[in-house]
Amino acid sequence: MEMNLSTILTTTSSVEASEGALSLYKYLIVVTAGWVVAQSIKCLLRVISSRKVDCFAIFFTSGGMPSSHTAVIVSVTTLIGLVEGVSTAIFGLAVAIALIVVYDAVKSRKSVGDQAELINKLLKEQGSKIKPPKIVRGHTIPEVIVGGLLGVAIGFAGFLLF
Repeated sequence: MEMNLSTILTTTSSVEASEGALSLYKYLIVVTAGWVVAQSIKCLLRVISSRKVDCFAIFFTSGGMPSSHTAVIVSVTTLIGLVEGVSTAIFGLAVAIALIVVYDAVKSRKSVGDQAELINKLLKEQGSKIKPPKIVRGHTIPEVIVGGLLGVAIGFAGFLLF
């Protein structure tokens, strides 16, 4: 079947009429929900633990419980698996990307954050005028596990809703 713009637009219109407009955006909705829910939980935990309400800053910083990176990628991977099937190429690709994101959250970003803390400590001890590097927070294994469980729940909820 030849795919051109007319075919794509006609197919989209047919899908829209049969499934409903929101169903077309289920993947983007689930991704957004994963991020918003995970960041909201971080904000709530920060308010409970420190009695400070600085949620705006929390929404745009990395690290902390739960991992929003993991929640986002696992939510959409779960939805893809449930909708498209676990034996599809797109699910395999989603799993590969999820593994990369989780590895990066636990290993790479955590390591970079630890190194930045040590560099900043050395710069301070030496009285250096060099601008200290920004500390990027990675995640601990429990933060990633909770983010993953949250992602599965959000992906499953998205499947049930759409």
